[in-house]
Amino acid sequence: MSAFARPAAAAVGLLLAGLSGCVLDVPYEKYAIVYGVANYQVGVNDLNYTDDDAIAMAALLTEQGYQVILQLDSDANKNQLENTDIPAIAGQAREQDLFVFYFSGHGGQASTGAENPGSDVYNEYIYLYDSDPDNLALTFSDDQLAAALVPIAARKKVIIIDACNSGGFIGNELEADGEPAALAEGSENIFALAARAVSLYANFDGSSTDIPPWEALVLSAAGERELSWESSEYGHGIFTYYLLEAASKGDHNGDGWITVSEAYGFVQEKLYRNWSLPRGLYYAHAPHVSGGPVDYVLFEAR
Repeated sequence: MSAFARPAAAAVGLLLAGLSGCVLDVPYEKYAIVYGVANYQVGVNDLNYTDDDAIAMAALLTEQGYQVILQLDSDANKNQLENTDIPAIAGQAREQDLFVFYFSGHGGQASTGAENPGSDVYNEYIYLYDSDPDNLALTFSDDQLAAALVPIAARKKVIIIDACNSGGFIGNELEADGEPAALAEGSENIFALAARAVSLYANFDGSSTDIPPWEALVLSAAGERELSWESSEYGHGIFTYYLLEAASKGDHNGDGWITVSEAYGFVQEKLYRNWSLPRGLYYAHAPHVSGGPVDYVLFEAR
């Protein structure tokens, strides 16, 4: 297998123009940690399809050649993630490798009060099996996740979160919103949004972001103040349903590979047209993606 990291859209001008011909033919491995929690120990209501999300994602990634660690429900706990699964990957992954962390379950935010643009006053959290919203020490915050993944040497890291408030794992400045007004009116191409995320990267010092793009690209189901939804109609979380579909239908430029931005563009368009628009504002949510200087290949088109 050869390493494959495509430069992102041309928003950073000559820098990316100089990189545009570079495809590094370096052998590499692909690793993934996949967590799904539907049945919680305490404090939060159970969910219906988040374990199915994780099972399907693990199957897809395995088919795509990833070495996958899958944990569901009671096995998807904080101690398991921090002290077993992340160290297991850290002991194997090399700098040239690709690592994906995927989570489907509950998410939350420490406060719903006002937060100035660009600030990082409030933490967002994913709720693992043993998490308790009344005891945030038992949850896993954006800052904790960023720190926990540092020992993994892989330079190509992708974090995918299907949970409420998951856009907060990106931070406030360095992201592209999947559903700005211009897009809703049909006047802005979705891939231009990815280009804008790259432009933000080029002019940003990283001091206010939770997981900066030079550490990992983040693809989230919703904004930091949005809910994400699951449905019996889909048998999955809506975001995950279309992300799974992106592996076979999301090759926007027809080159045989689906990158993070291509997956984002596919999911955003499908989720907006088929879910948010028909159901109205209360159920609407839009995926977010962090910007970066390169666009990592997530799937091989099949």
